[in-house]
Amino acid sequence: MKIKRVRIQNFRSLREVEIEFDATTCFIGPTGAGKSTVLRALDWFFNGEKTISLDDSDLHSSADDRRIVVEVEFDQLTVHDRSVLGSYAPADVDTVIIWRTWEDGEDIISGKALAYPPFEAVRAGANATAKRTAYKTLREQRPDLGLPSAGSESAVLDALLAWERDHRDLLERTDRYDTHFFGFAGQSKLSELIDFVFVSPDLRAVEEAEDQKNSALGRILNHAVDRTQEIEELNKVEAAAHIERLRIQNEAYNPVLSRISTALSKELAHFTTGRDVTLAPVIHAPKAAKTTFTVSIRDGAAQTPVSRQGHGFQRALIIAALKLLADTRRPAGETRTVCLAIEEPELFQHPSQARVFADVLTDLADTEGSRVQVTYATHSPVFIDQRAFHQVRRLRRDFVDGHPTTRTNRVTVDDLCETLSGYVELDSIRRQAGLRCADTLAEGSSPRPPSSSRAPPT
Repeated sequence: MKIKRVRIQNFRSLREVEIEFDATTCFIGPTGAGKSTVLRALDWFFNGEKTISLDDSDLHSSADDRRIVVEVEFDQLTVHDRSVLGSYAPADVDTVIIWRTWEDGEDIISGKALAYPPFEAVRAGANATAKRTAYKTLREQRPDLGLPSAGSESAVLDALLAWERDHRDLLERTDRYDTHFFGFAGQSKLSELIDFVFVSPDLRAVEEAEDQKNSALGRILNHAVDRTQEIEELNKVEAAAHIERLRIQNEAYNPVLSRISTALSKELAHFTTGRDVTLAPVIHAPKAAKTTFTVSIRDGAAQTPVSRQGHGFQRALIIAALKLLADTRRPAGETRTVCLAIEEPELFQHPSQARVFADVLTDLADTEGSRVQVTYATHSPVFIDQRAFHQVRRLRRDFVDGHPTTRTNRVTVDDLCETLSGYVELDSIRRQAGLRCADTLAEGSSPRPPSSSRAPPT
């Protein structure tokens, strides 16, 4: 499953933009045009408040209401994708549309799903009681549906889904609002299908090199290292240690605590009867054991933490981690797509290193069968390939009724053929369009050299 199209409304400088996405998508344009804003809107869509918390300052200045919407359409759905998304992605549709809405501080996930319209009133119930009541009323009014009795909210929802699976010909596309679509505690349906990694200019390698759930290193280790056996063995050790800890505590404290308990009970008997005092040690259950890993840099005989390295080296380390992350996700059977969104990939890079990184990103996305999608915003001609100008999205800053807003443009070979038909031979357009377009892109005026002529990193 990959991103096909994104529509953003009322988010910062983006009054309303709609952008088509490719395997590799390159944003260019002057500073302040909205390139980074598009990437941050996607980061909010996929990762929510874990990475960005919205407030009124994120609303576009001309917004008619306090509502921000990021809508994403996905294509290239696999069997696994459909099984996870359920009614959102039935077998007879090629794409699935999901959107995230922020309105008056409330964050809602919704999408287009196949459903039996009369059931939506039941699903819309404010709580479990409302759903059960609506379901009971529907059964009484529509005995022809043959719905079974259901005594709980989960039983009601399961009964509706079971009926819909057996009556696909009666279902219609409908907007499905579900604040639990992303789940809680990381149990997101989309996170099972898309791993969205946003690399901002201020991202530090020392953070990405920590063994944390959402860091690049943490993601790599999660897929490359099987901790199951180690955790089982350590838990056995902890359990045995806990038993021994209880024995030591009982031997050390029980005699004295017993004497104190007896003495207190005897004194208490002067004031009340029938109750005794008991003192016992507090037993702390062992925490689940888990080994974490750390990264350090060896330079000759010196070994230093990542935080001591320069900006260029730290950026190179992040790049290397992203490439390894993508490579570790390529094995057969991998079910998630890695979406890399990178702001200014050329930052702190020597020109020759930037060229290599440009090739790396292209190869990650274009390799046959790849489950990697790459999007980046750049000011460097190194990352603009005239042979793939259809991947470029040019953003510009404009004003509507005095309010700043962002406009987007793209050009494909078919667009050029349609515009120049009758003036230039179509074969000539297809042969020369890439080279000619490179000369018209302000940030891409210097075409990238062929891969064979690029220098290796220094």
